[in-house]
Amino acid sequence: MEKFGARNNIGKQRKRKKTSEGIDYISHLPEEIILHVLSFLPIKELTVVSLLSNLWKYMVVSHLSKVPSSLNLDEPDMIRNFITRSIYQQECAVYHRSSRPPRSLHHVVRLARKHYMDFVNRTLLLHSGCTINDLHFCFCYDGSDGYKKRINSWLRFALTNNIKEIELDFSEGELHRSNALVQPYEFPLGCFSPRMLNTLILKYCKLRALCFGVLRSLQRLCLQQVKILKCSIGEIVSKCPILEEVSLEYCTFPNDFMVNKRDMKIKRLSLIECQTVDWPMFAINISVPDLSMLTIVGRYLMTSRIRKAVHLLDVIIDINQLYADHVQGDALGSLLNGLSHSQTLILTTWCIQVLPTGENLLHQLPIPLQNLKHLKLVVGLVKQELPGISCLLRSCPNLENLTLEMQEPFNVDWAEFEEDIPDILNFEEHSYWELQNLPFSCLQNYLKQIKISGFTGRTNEMQMIRFLLENAGVLEKMEIYHSPQQEIDSTGFQDNLHHLLNLPRASPRAQMEIFTNFQFNNM
Repeated sequence: MEKFGARNNIGKQRKRKKTSEGIDYISHLPEEIILHVLSFLPIKELTVVSLLSNLWKYMVVSHLSKVPSSLNLDEPDMIRNFITRSIYQQECAVYHRSSRPPRSLHHVVRLARKHYMDFVNRTLLLHSGCTINDLHFCFCYDGSDGYKKRINSWLRFALTNNIKEIELDFSEGELHRSNALVQPYEFPLGCFSPRMLNTLILKYCKLRALCFGVLRSLQRLCLQQVKILKCSIGEIVSKCPILEEVSLEYCTFPNDFMVNKRDMKIKRLSLIECQTVDWPMFAINISVPDLSMLTIVGRYLMTSRIRKAVHLLDVIIDINQLYADHVQGDALGSLLNGLSHSQTLILTTWCIQVLPTGENLLHQLPIPLQNLKHLKLVVGLVKQELPGISCLLRSCPNLENLTLEMQEPFNVDWAEFEEDIPDILNFEEHSYWELQNLPFSCLQNYLKQIKISGFTGRTNEMQMIRFLLENAGVLEKMEIYHSPQQEIDSTGFQDNLHHLLNLPRASPRAQMEIFTNFQFNNM
C-alpha cells in the first residue's frame, strides 16, 4: 500500500516541490533517469536519500528491486570512521573555544554502535524482498543480550531473503568485550532453508547442524574459527545436496566429526589447523568419489582413510610439528594409500622425514601413485629427508614434473634417546644417492622437467642435482632459482653455478637454466 500511495502522490509532490530559489528540477525528471542516477550511489547514500520523502523512498526501493545489491555492513569500519569524525569535531571545538565538554572514548563508541545498528535496520528494511548478490556482516559482538537479539533479527532477515552469498564475521568482537569469559556468538536454532544461498562464510561463532534445514542451492561452505557442536560432516553435507566445497580453518569439532560411511559429493575439501574438543588431531575416514582437491594443514596426524577418491587432482599435506614417531609414519602412509589417483601432490619437510619410518620402513609406498604427474617437495635437503625423497620418487612411476622448494634446514626430533631413531636413517649422508640400487622408473622413462627454488649451493643440494641429472634419461629442462643475495654473500657461489652447468647428464636433450628466486615467484 505504501508503494501504491507513493506512486499516486508523485505528481502532487513534484508540483509542490518549489522553493524560494526556484523549481526542484530533479523531482521533475523522468523516473527512468532518476533510477539511473541512483544506480551510481553507494548503499550509504541511498539510505540517506530514502529518508528525504516518501517519493524518494519509493524511488530507492524501486531501484533496489531491479538491481541486485552488494551489502558490506562492517561495524568495526563504521566505528573507526565515527571515532575519527568525532575526534576531528572535538579538535575543531577546541580551536573555536567551544564550551561543550569533550566526549569520552567509551561514549563515542557507544554512539557509534547505535549509529551502526540504526543504519543496518534502515538498510535491511529497504532491501526487504529484494535480491542481494552478497551480504557481508562484520560484528563487534560483546555478548550482551540486547545486541544478541539485534544480531538474531538481522540473521533471520539474511537467511529468509533472496541472498546468494552471506559472510558473517564475529572475529572483531573481542576488541569490545569487557568480560574475557564471554562465549562466541551461537547461531540461533531455526531450521533456516534459504533457497538462493550458494555461499556461506562464518567466522568465530558456534554452530549446530540443527540451525539449518535443507540448503538446496549451497555450493560453498567456509568456516573459520567456528566451534561445531554435536554433529558430523556427514550431517552437514546431507543438508546440502549440491555442496561442492567445504573449507574448515582453525575450527573445533567433535572427535568423530570427520568420520562418515556414506559417499559425499563434495569436490574440494580443506582442513586447516583444526582440532577436536579433546585432541589437537582427528581421524579422517570419508568416502568422496567426486573429490578433486584436498588440503590438510595441521600439527599431528592420526590414522586416516580417504575412500573412492578416483577423481583426485591436487593434494596438499602440510604438518607443522617438531616431533615424530613410528605411528606418525604409519598414519601418513595410510593416508597416501587413499590418494593414489592424485595428479599433483605437495608435501612439506615433516611429511617427507616421517613417511618411510613406519613399522615396515618403506622404500616404496604399498600402493604406487600411478596418476601422479607433478610432485612438489618443500625441503631443506637434510639427512632425514633423503629416504623420504627416495621413497616418493620410487612411488611415482609416471612422474613428469618435480619441484623442490628449498627452505631452512630442519630436523624432526624423534625421541630423547638415540636408540629410538628409525633404522632407515642409519646411513652415510654424503654417499646416500651413490648407493641407491633400487630402480627409479620415473627418472628413467617420464621425468621431463625439474624446478629447484631457494638454491644456496650446499653439499646436499649439489649431490641431489647431480643424482637427478645422471639418472633422468628423458629430462628436457632443469630450472634452478637462487636469491640474488647469494651472489654477493658467498665467494664460492659462482663456482658452484659454473660446476652445475658442467655436470654430466643422462638425457641428451636436457637443458639447464639458472634464474633468481624473484623470477620464480612471479611465474
